[in-house]
Amino acid sequence: MNTVLSNQTHNVYPAQPVFVDNPNPVFDQATGQYIYSKLVRFVADEYIRDVKNHKRTTEDFYKGLSKIGESDAKSLLYIKNYLQGRSWENISFDGDDYANQLIFHLKCSDSPLEEFNNLVRYKIDHILPETYLDWFKNDLRCSLFLAHLINHLIVNKTYKGRQELIQSVADILRYEIHIFIKEYRKNLPNYSLIVQEKGDRRTAYIESVKSIYLKNRTENFDWIDPKNDQMIDWSYKYLCGKGREHIILKGIFFPENTQEKYELILASLDVLSNINDPSIGTKNKKGFSLRAYVLSSMKKAWDGRKQTDTENEVKKGYIKIYKPNLPKLEALRAFSSFTANQLVNKSIEQMYDKLIVGNNDTLDKDDASG
Repeated sequence: MNTVLSNQTHNVYPAQPVFVDNPNPVFDQATGQYIYSKLVRFVADEYIRDVKNHKRTTEDFYKGLSKIGESDAKSLLYIKNYLQGRSWENISFDGDDYANQLIFHLKCSDSPLEEFNNLVRYKIDHILPETYLDWFKNDLRCSLFLAHLINHLIVNKTYKGRQELIQSVADILRYEIHIFIKEYRKNLPNYSLIVQEKGDRRTAYIESVKSIYLKNRTENFDWIDPKNDQMIDWSYKYLCGKGREHIILKGIFFPENTQEKYELILASLDVLSNINDPSIGTKNKKGFSLRAYVLSSMKKAWDGRKQTDTENEVKKGYIKIYKPNLPKLEALRAFSSFTANQLVNKSIEQMYDKLIVGNNDTLDKDDASG
């Protein structure tokens, strides 16, 4: 059978080479249509695959983001508000709501992954790392000192109790360390030991403040009893007295209990200068630091008041029992069947016989033998 086509055969296109040395090869119509259909199908398949992969990646991303820690979610959310000039929206949410708010923001973004990466990059470059906040996170006294350094920035705010104040100070340093760096020197006390800043700008200043404070804060306060409600209330009022007014953060921080008031008293003493000043002291003796003079005057005033109170209580026939001793007194009363007055008087008699009478008898024997 002759399979060779005649040159006269109609409807047959002359064969064209698919690939030639020409860098722009020419395809015949059928081949071109076939290649084009395959190309379109390939592009379509790849597009659909990309869409599916992107959807799966996005879902995994949001699923992982829902498990992000509260502090990290809060940081990124606050950064977003700061970059948008909406810092006033940096309010406190319940724990999980920070992550939910962050996810909501990213879902509304044109490029969620890119937006997330930008927030993370800003956090790395500008936000104070958490490890530099640990030294005061659970320490009200340290936090009060830091708040004092920036009190002009928080003068219109109020904090009730340790938790509110510590959290606020941590947030300011965490998200606005640049403001702290700019402002803290205005209220830095006149201390005898000063540490120079070295290292990265974000961390060097807070580290130097930490060293300066811990090296210079009050140490000689053992006579102040944090469990003595009466003493703490008196000390607070003394430091607020006319002509003194040493209590810091008045109208800003409101202690909720005796322990918090005690730590406020110590922080207020901490910010007083520990450098001796030839103009500070009594009429006959000068050269004290302001802190030493205030502490000394305060102790003398308390000792004098305590003596007066004791005399008045004895004259009136009653003595105050401190709160920690009330359960002990009740247990002794139940055990002995004595009344509270009988127990107190018995204790006085026994101590008198042991300490006064017994001591006199010993002295008499020594004199007789001599």
